Amino acid sequence: MHNNREFTSEYVFQEFPKWVTLADGSMLLVNSVEEEAVVIGPKEPEQEGDATAQADKAALLEQARALGLDPHANTGVEKLKQLISEAKS
Repeated sequence: MHNNREFTSEYVFQEFPKWVTLADGSMLLVNSVEEEAVVIGPKEPEQEGDATAQADKAALLEQARALGLDPHANTGVEKLKQLISEAKS
């Protein structure tokens, strides 16, 4: 007995074509990496401040976990500082 609803097929990921969001909020369909680079523009290298902010956030997450808190990884720096100060007091 054969059921036409049950079949398997190997999944092959394809990045393109895909929709990209432009700076003005509109969306455009691109078909290659080159098209995406032209539409969006070159990616800006991470600034030194970004790396420092990420390191600070990682340190705050570690400190919060050491205090027995379980903050979500996406919790902001200010909220982490507030949670840590509340846990210490």
